[in-house]
Amino acid sequence: MELLKEYIQKYGVVLSEEALNVSQFLNEQVNAELMQEIGKDFAAYFAEYDYDGFVTVESSGIAPSIFASLYANKPLVVIKKKPALLDNPNFIQEECTSFTKKNDYYLTSQKKLIENRKLILLDDFLAEGNVMIHVEELLAKVNSTLVATGIVISKDFQPGFQKLSQQGKEIYRLAGISALDPLTNTITFSE
Repeated sequence: MELLKEYIQKYGVVLSEEALNVSQFLNEQVNAELMQEIGKDFAAYFAEYDYDGFVTVESSGIAPSIFASLYANKPLVVIKKKPALLDNPNFIQEECTSFTKKNDYYLTSQKKLIENRKLILLDDFLAEGNVMIHVEELLAKVNSTLVATGIVISKDFQPGFQKLSQQGKEIYRLAGISALDPLTNTITFSE
């Protein structure tokens, strides 16, 4: 998606060879017009898929997911991140690790919102693939299927995209990045 790449080039800050700060338009200050275009793109790409709705994990994936939900006319469920296990049979949880924050948490959702459904995950970044793997495991616990995944920015130089693609996972990414250079703030996009 060229518009997204323009925003990444203009406003993205390369923090290291592994970290890209996109806080000026995606995850702190949100550019609604860009999120709208991202949502339209996701809705159009998945239009022919057989699915019941979208899921995303709080918080950066929410803005583009809302627009995808709107344009696809499908519901959106936001999976929460909880620091501990809940003792409540109405909820389902799956342990996960954040690549960015280097902490563990529990993906948490009300069972009734996600059970017996075919869902598409939308997420802001793909690095190691932990969120996608654990959302799929969470859904399996309630007899649901992860149909496909839409990613706003994939860091293709990290193992997630290649590993999951080789496993036959359906991944649609709007911007793939092959390298980050913090010395020159250079962002190289994948072909």
